[in-house]
Amino acid sequence: MGQQVQLFAVMGQPIAHSLSPVMHNQAFRQRDWPAFYFPVEAGPDQLPQKLAAFQSLGGVGANLTRPLKEVIVPLLREASPWVQRTGACNTIVWREGGWVGDNTDVQALLEALPPARPGERALVLGAGGAAQASGVALTERGYHVTAALRRPRSLPWATSIIDWDERLQDAEWSVVINATPLGQAGEESLRHWPRPIPGGIGVDWVYRPRWTPFLESVRQSGGRPIDGLTLLVEQARLAWRLWFQETAPAAPMWDAVAPWLDEGMKSENLKE
Repeated sequence: MGQQVQLFAVMGQPIAHSLSPVMHNQAFRQRDWPAFYFPVEAGPDQLPQKLAAFQSLGGVGANLTRPLKEVIVPLLREASPWVQRTGACNTIVWREGGWVGDNTDVQALLEALPPARPGERALVLGAGGAAQASGVALTERGYHVTAALRRPRSLPWATSIIDWDERLQDAEWSVVINATPLGQAGEESLRHWPRPIPGGIGVDWVYRPRWTPFLESVRQSGGRPIDGLTLLVEQARLAWRLWFQETAPAAPMWDAVAPWLDEGMKSENLKE
């Protein structure tokens, strides 16, 4: 008999757009491993039931995307320091009768961000799981972080909080991060985006399209864009550290997402 197939999944809502299955399955094939990765549609109220069903089928590891990155945390048996600092988790593994969680979003962004120079400021749009990872990574790199929120509230990593309508205020941001779904294919976008200073960095967690309206505005203002597809591949590679104690190979994952490398801007539903 052949080896038992290990099951992995990505859970979220919506989930049909996710490129994680093609990336991980391509890497499994390249390694000739008996493993299969598939999408699972799950809302916050469904997560405990879906996780239990997944584990009963033999599921050993999963990724979580919106809106589940914060919902999963109380369900963990053990949380990494990155999960504890962000309050968000995007990677889990079944170990010793419970789920162990990590946050590879933080680690992927840390690898992409340079250390801050004295007094450098950063702006994060949003307050969800991607925003939490962004804020922690920025503070770890030494930036003074401001968060723009539709519903202002205190955030442990934010030096200051501003109302969403103040996001275009005249300020010198060395880094601006879009940690919202705005600009994603099928979602609304904005007519006007805050921009980093010339030579600064703009990060977008959205990866479909790869070059979002926000990143195009960063390019036009002389900034350096860091796209969501690059972050997606890197966080996926780092997920293997939790699952297999090694980093996934980059080449097969990039081969898997090749059809989306030149995907242009598709979001035409603009709002202020």
